[in-house]
Amino acid sequence: MKNLFKNLSKTNKFYRIFFYCLFILFSVSAGFIIRALLLLKTIETFVRITIIIVFILFILFYLISNLVFLILKKHRAVIITGSIALILTIVNILGFYYINKTYGIVDNLSKDKILYTTNLVSLTETEEIKIVGMISNEKDPEGYILPMEYLDKNNHNYEIKSYDDYYLMLDDLYNSTIEAVFLSSNYVISYNSEERFINIKNETKVVDSYSKEMENQDVIEGTNRPITEPFTILLMGVDSMYDGLSKNAAFNGDTLLLVTFNPNTLNATMFGIPRDTYVPIACRDNRENKINSAAAYGSKCMVDTIENLIEIDIDYYMKINFKGLVQLVDALGGIEVDVPVPDFKKEYCVEDSNRKARQICLKPGLQTLNGEEALALTRVRAAFKLVDFKRVQNQQLVLEAMVKKTKTIRNINSFINILDTISKNLDTNMQNDQILNFYNVGKDMLKRTKFSDNEFFNIERTYLTGYDSRFGNNASYAFQYFEESLEEIKEAMFVNLELKKPDIIKTFNFSINEEYETKVIGRVYPNVTRRETLPNFKNKTLDEAATFANEKNLSINIKKVKDNTCINNTIIEQKISGVILSSINSFTVDVCENYHQSTIDDDNEDTEVIDDIIEDILN
Repeated sequence: MKNLFKNLSKTNKFYRIFFYCLFILFSVSAGFIIRALLLLKTIETFVRITIIIVFILFILFYLISNLVFLILKKHRAVIITGSIALILTIVNILGFYYINKTYGIVDNLSKDKILYTTNLVSLTETEEIKIVGMISNEKDPEGYILPMEYLDKNNHNYEIKSYDDYYLMLDDLYNSTIEAVFLSSNYVISYNSEERFINIKNETKVVDSYSKEMENQDVIEGTNRPITEPFTILLMGVDSMYDGLSKNAAFNGDTLLLVTFNPNTLNATMFGIPRDTYVPIACRDNRENKINSAAAYGSKCMVDTIENLIEIDIDYYMKINFKGLVQLVDALGGIEVDVPVPDFKKEYCVEDSNRKARQICLKPGLQTLNGEEALALTRVRAAFKLVDFKRVQNQQLVLEAMVKKTKTIRNINSFINILDTISKNLDTNMQNDQILNFYNVGKDMLKRTKFSDNEFFNIERTYLTGYDSRFGNNASYAFQYFEESLEEIKEAMFVNLELKKPDIIKTFNFSINEEYETKVIGRVYPNVTRRETLPNFKNKTLDEAATFANEKNLSINIKKVKDNTCINNTIIEQKISGVILSSINSFTVDVCENYHQSTIDDDNEDTEVIDDIIEDILN
């Protein structure tokens, strides 16, 4: 070793320093790229290990060979190997930059920190606040944690009334039982789909607000099922007023897509759950309500509710900001979609991503849509007879067009830009390794399609059929599904997840005179008895209504109305009817009560006597 250093000291100083500098640069850059490659677990394991071994061997080769070249005074060889090392150093730095940036973007898909905001909300005409409603759940960041901090910091002496239900709290606000409530910053979006709160934006005002960045409170542990096996994922739409998801904690439950994907067959089922579907809400003691009401209680409540509905474990979820869809489609340079013909108009206009009404108008036909137009297509409902079914179909069209467009990406910077857009507008409970595994799934898709125009994977369409219904004392609208329809959809999901073997179809019929129509899973209209509803007892006797109420364990509130123009003891008015019977505990009726003229005359005489007495006293 002493002889080696002695011999090196006799070599040309310039070439010696040249070698030392490049060796250090290359070794450090190789260390960075090796570290970056080790982050990419599950991706091209053999290739990554091979590259790491090659780098280590090259470092050793470069070190030993250049020591020999220096001692033998082969300066040209030092320059050549040094130039190669310099080129590899630049490659290492670029590789480290892109890999590290990609991993950082993937890591950002799970939002650890969220800026929560609570608003103190009152009715627009309220001038003085004395009693304030607040959620009793101590783990609710915007309903309890932040309101308590706000009250402590501002020394308000409000009387606090606790609630375990946001809707009951809002009902009391509208009934003037309380003067204000604490709600999330997205409260308008969260509640304006309810008929009784449809004008909540104009009927309320924000008195004050309080924000704080906190640990994400709305995280659910995934099942850790590898995505190389069949898995389920729930896509939940977030209609945020902000760009990205770092400032938004609530979703509105209006867009719910449950997807099962089988990477072995590249088959997917997409189940769009109508927002008004009447189901038991898991976190509300399984009391039935519209499924989008579960959104007010967080992701876990929604996931548990859907799991109970379909009897399948949901492996993962993704919250997707609608504004992010606009940015993503624009980053892709637009998508080509054959916009379907509406049922009612030649074109249809919907609100834009800033919720400005009738800003985006679409015409049917094959065309390239920008981000706002793509979002409009996924939202439109009223232009079609089968509103929710067509909306799910349109969402599928946009999704397929986006996937198809990604096949055209050839620029690494464009790819990074698209990933960055996704990460800012998506929140998931997937681990980084599971997300990176999508690379292997995507590679398999590309192999099978061989970069052709064939579809990446097959999507099975589903459609939950049912009928319109009403529920509760406010007779709110709800969608009641057919059990047979849901069972057919569940069957398809079980098969796709390889939880059940498919039924083998041995025969089929077709006609060359009829156009072939792809079967839509769940689109059945069985001849079944619908759920029992409250009859309308108007013009019927009180005895009939009372007998029915007694049989169904309902309370009946009777309001007697004196009227000689109707039949005595007949119901002349009923506040609600046609609502699902299990959704109410009581109902109110106005009952006719005939009176005699003599009774009125006696009352008038008594009134005259009293007036005379009062007049005498005053005089």
